[in-house]
Amino acid sequence: MPEVSVTPLGHDLYLIDAYMHDEAERLACYLFDTPNRVLIECGPSRTIGHLYEALASIGVDDVAVLAVTHIHLDHAGGAGHLARRFPAARIGVHEQGARHLVAPERLWASAERIYTPQGMLDLWGPMEPIPAERLLVLEEGSTLPLGNGRHIEVMYTPGHARHHVVFHEADTGAALIGDSVGLAFPHGHLVHPNTPPPDFDPHLVAEQMRRIAARQPAFLGFAHYGPDRDPQGTLETAQRRMWDWVRWVEGAAALDDAALVAAMREWVLAGYRAEGYPDDTIARYDRNTYWPMQSAGIRRWLSQSSER
Repeated sequence: MPEVSVTPLGHDLYLIDAYMHDEAERLACYLFDTPNRVLIECGPSRTIGHLYEALASIGVDDVAVLAVTHIHLDHAGGAGHLARRFPAARIGVHEQGARHLVAPERLWASAERIYTPQGMLDLWGPMEPIPAERLLVLEEGSTLPLGNGRHIEVMYTPGHARHHVVFHEADTGAALIGDSVGLAFPHGHLVHPNTPPPDFDPHLVAEQMRRIAARQPAFLGFAHYGPDRDPQGTLETAQRRMWDWVRWVEGAAALDDAALVAAMREWVLAGYRAEGYPDDTIARYDRNTYWPMQSAGIRRWLSQSSER
């Protein structure tokens, strides 16, 4: 079993390693241990027990709000289980995702197009529906009170997903960004795009990065994984690399889907090697990237754009 990992980030904010897939540094949850406790992200149900153990280790026996950046299974798959565990908690989610937490069958069926039914259970675990009255619908400008005059402000940030939000808190300077910018694993000094179908739109992603940058955050709280203390540089690099990916896929229009996946993976990894990143860092990003999803998201957006 993995060890509990809870890291203080200052001003009553904690980074909790959710040990998604029973692995360290796969999913970061963020807890404001304030008079009104707010937890950002919960991960899938299959490994949510690690989150419960971490919360118990710091004396947390209730949560006022669980707020998810979006409803993808690696972020919100266990939300129904957590709602049952903490019966007073509200579940904060954007309105575009709310109905899928009340009735998760459509979301589950969509994911089954990628994974087999048994693979879904083995990887993510089941979803439990959340009663509609437990939901707290979030939109641009919504606030989540923390107590003592503090609050979290919600930014609506479609681009990665149409139901994506980002959370900004003034005292910590934290921008808790979910998947809106990409992946940035600790000590890798590398931000890596995340471009899945069906909602990926690079223009929207770039717009959200500019809006986040305008907040002048002290750090970016990546869901995958942890705080990045060079927000402006990381956001600039993330935009550039995302557009590089889009242009490359556009130039590979003649390849069929399978060939595109293989060629894109080799091109990306070769680029990282040329930039001087160490082999273990490159291997980590490779292992944590589902390449068919990334290429499919860009190809879908290019196809839709050409039809307009």
